[in-house]
Amino acid sequence: MFNILEEPLIRMRTREGSRIASLPEVYAGLTRYEIDAFPALRPHQRHAWHAFLVQLGVMAMREGGASEPPHTATEWDGLIRGLTPDYPDDEPWRLVVEDVTKPAFMQPPASSKEKEADYKNTVDTPDQLDMLVTSKNHDLKSAVSLQAEVDDWIFALITLQTMEGFSGAGNYGISRMNGGLGNRPALSLAPVGGVGAHVRRDIRALLAGYQSILNEYSMTEDGIRLLWLQSWDGAKSEKILPNRLNPLYLEICRRIRLRSESRRNLYAIRATSKSERIEAKSMKGLMGDPWTMVSRKDVKSLTLANGGFNYKRIAAYLTSADWEYPSLLRTAPFEESSEAEMLLVARGMVRGQGKTEGYHERVIPIRHRARTAMLGRRRDPELGEIANDRINQIGIVRRILSHAIQRFLTRGENKPASPEQRALAGPWLDRLDDIIDARFFEDLQIEFEASESDQDNIRRQWLMNGGDVVIDHARSLLSEAVETLPCPRIHRYRARVNAENLFEGRLRGNSGLPFLFDTEREGNRECINAKPEDTQKLIEI
Repeated sequence: MFNILEEPLIRMRTREGSRIASLPEVYAGLTRYEIDAFPALRPHQRHAWHAFLVQLGVMAMREGGASEPPHTATEWDGLIRGLTPDYPDDEPWRLVVEDVTKPAFMQPPASSKEKEADYKNTVDTPDQLDMLVTSKNHDLKSAVSLQAEVDDWIFALITLQTMEGFSGAGNYGISRMNGGLGNRPALSLAPVGGVGAHVRRDIRALLAGYQSILNEYSMTEDGIRLLWLQSWDGAKSEKILPNRLNPLYLEICRRIRLRSESRRNLYAIRATSKSERIEAKSMKGLMGDPWTMVSRKDVKSLTLANGGFNYKRIAAYLTSADWEYPSLLRTAPFEESSEAEMLLVARGMVRGQGKTEGYHERVIPIRHRARTAMLGRRRDPELGEIANDRINQIGIVRRILSHAIQRFLTRGENKPASPEQRALAGPWLDRLDDIIDARFFEDLQIEFEASESDQDNIRRQWLMNGGDVVIDHARSLLSEAVETLPCPRIHRYRARVNAENLFEGRLRGNSGLPFLFDTEREGNRECINAKPEDTQKLIEI
């Protein structure tokens, strides 16, 4: 029942309108660039679905001897079925298989029918099954998908089994993350062109780099590819060693079975286990995931922290020698001669202990020269130097803005701010970061691509042009802060003037950005002769 290879179960939006398709039809639509979106797919499920399609597609193509992603559903159907030749009735591709000793889609079999008694918990809706922690109803309301369609269950099941971490006794996580409270972030290049272009590119790139992945990790071409085909009763003795796996294995981390009371009424039953499915704790997430960054310093996979993919982190990932790119973030052999703009796609769900701390996604256009410098065979250190210089200069402006806001909060007096007052400056600094972040990589590439003689002027214009750049925004934020933050009226004028004087003075000082300021550029600005080196000597009202 609910055979995803034969039945139209997955809703998709195409150029011709919306329709429902089988899995082979989805692959065909993607490789022909016909699909715009999957309406049932929630944002945090995007990478799970994308990775599933790519990993399954590559393994099916290698098994079937295909060198290029086919364009017809018939061809894809044959390739996918080639991964499960021992199941003529397609049990591994059916959502509901009543016999618990047989696999179902993303659902491992038990060793005997008696083991069905282990499945004591019932899950009524797909969002209850999903990896998002919603039991306290803080971020997303739980159990609201009462009118769920079949593809809601498909996406929830794939996300749970390939992205989930530890969530309490008997509920262990996947092997492709560093620890049970980690996560599985993804960074890759993608061509401009939508979801189909991204899937097709990653399939082709993995096919081209498959042997290097095989050589790097202790896995085998003939290893286990679909873990839901393996019997699992949840015992410690059943843990699978990494050397038994195919490099692109599709894993499962929970004992789940779907059931159906009617054609439209699916539900799940689940059982706990006594250990992880894969014996990979010592691997620290280094399981060949082609989307996840690896820390060379700590020798472990990246765990995305709060704040997500801000410009500082992305710049560090791309330019620091401390990070090793995943294979799909590198330029593939067939892309090296292309001068087309590509996209850097970053996705990740931040998980805490017993809670979800936010889903983060970022798409950054990367032009040819920057892509070659960062993601080609050899990194060009110049781009990293420019990025680090810019980040350091942003840091100077942030510190000066923070100091100025604190001076206002101390009523203009030259004394240390309290912890509470320092905390009040935080949101304004975050707003400055958000403004800069929106254009950071576009502006970075403009400077990098410019001639050496133009780079200095471009940097000056980026820092201050009297309009909408770093220092100009900081000035505006300071003005807004002193209008809104608390200060007794009797002290407000003095506090404001001293805060603004401090801001302008420190910018011109040796610890600021003095190269931006000279009499020719500044004209008759009031603070041009301020002595900023010692902020205690600033004009006090």
